[in-house]
Amino acid sequence: MNTENEKLRNMLKEGKITENDFQLLSTALDKRKPCISRLFTLAINPFQKIAGWYALFAGILVICCMSYLGVIAKVYFPGILAVLNASTVKNPAVPINFSWGMYQNFVSWIILSILFIITAKIFKQRQVRLIDFFGTVALSRFPFLVLVVFISIIRVVNPAFMEIDITKGFPIHSSLSMVAFSFVVILCAAWQLTTYFYALKESSGLTGKKLWISFIVAIILGDIISSPLAMIFF
Repeated sequence: MNTENEKLRNMLKEGKITENDFQLLSTALDKRKPCISRLFTLAINPFQKIAGWYALFAGILVICCMSYLGVIAKVYFPGILAVLNASTVKNPAVPINFSWGMYQNFVSWIILSILFIITAKIFKQRQVRLIDFFGTVALSRFPFLVLVVFISIIRVVNPAFMEIDITKGFPIHSSLSMVAFSFVVILCAAWQLTTYFYALKESSGLTGKKLWISFIVAIILGDIISSPLAMIFF
């Protein structure tokens, strides 16, 4: 994030400007960048443009869409770093449904938000707004929304591609389609980690070693805590 946006973010946290002022000033600064640069920045760090309540509402919409499309894609969300193909779960106690998807996504969202807040407090960040953490973390889930959209399309176009008979083990396909699918999954996972990172950076104001330590600790603990809670009825 450039210096100008850092100053704007700090002014917002200190209450010197409103969220509307932040949006207007951030947009004005962003217009000076090349189009491709703006799109790339928006993809990995939309929190420069969307903050506070706007991020929260957008994030909840992302979570709702993920949960709805998860039914079509037939996937579970077992933690902050996973999207699980339902066909790999033998005799699941809870079938795929919207309510279950919402529960799993909310578990990941709330736990990671709380861990980000705790790490920011540990490093004694004075100007911390809770809405920033909950908003940015909710919105940061959108790379997995892209992945779920991708899987949903496959389920509609070629449902057999996603079906795995776990009694026969996990087959290793060398087909071009499987390579392409694996690439998209890995790309979205890396993208998801990146947006988590910027969610913490923007909401906490942490920098340098403090930022990296906080991020690594929060992600590891978040995955450890969220996974059993998200799959508690399995």
